[in-house]
Amino acid sequence: MRKLGFLTIGLFDGADPRPGHESTLEVIELGERLGFDSAWVRHRHLHYGISSPVAVLAAASQRTSRIALGTAVIPLGWENPLRLAEDLATVDVLCGGRLNPGVSVGPPMHWEQVKQTLYPDTADHEDFGYGRVRRLLELIRGEPAGGFRGVEGFEVFSDRVQPHSPGLGSRMWYGGGSLRSAEWAGEHGMNFLTSNVVRAEESEDFAAIQLSHIQAFRAPELEWADDRG
Repeated sequence: MRKLGFLTIGLFDGADPRPGHESTLEVIELGERLGFDSAWVRHRHLHYGISSPVAVLAAASQRTSRIALGTAVIPLGWENPLRLAEDLATVDVLCGGRLNPGVSVGPPMHWEQVKQTLYPDTADHEDFGYGRVRRLLELIRGEPAGGFRGVEGFEVFSDRVQPHSPGLGSRMWYGGGSLRSAEWAGEHGMNFLTSNVVRAEESEDFAAIQLSHIQAFRAPELEWADDRG
């Protein structure tokens, strides 16, 4: 084992949410003092848990100096990729390049109950597949976000997400439970988060399933190495 991290849920009392959030920050601080390499937070909407991991990690970035800070995972069905790219890049700049954003795809949980609140005009047209991750990756990696750059009055406009954090694109993680997700992450230069939630596609043995996912994730890199000779 080369590195060791931990995941915290970040539970809180709905009647008094501050102590729970403060406890999460204290756990991350303690993790750094104990020598852990990374601290990860879960993301839960409409729960008594962390609903805004980017905000929590922004706070943690100012109370730590070394430990990597990750999300496991941000469900992109709830997010606008451009706005999320701005938030992630901002936190990465604040923490000195320690952010490790983990994301996943799919419709939001309890979709039928939340879609009119979340996407009142576009619910039937939203893309909850890999395309949403691709958009986020492109924006974080510096691809154009708009067709205008220049000066208007005293304001200077950029055609890509600002701030731009150059190393963040290589620290993006995809949380997946299927062979296709593992393959997709590898093909698109992401890191891969696997867990106890997996799809039994080729076996019913948990260890064999995880191994097959890791092999599928690494396959594009191995093919690239073979091409290099």
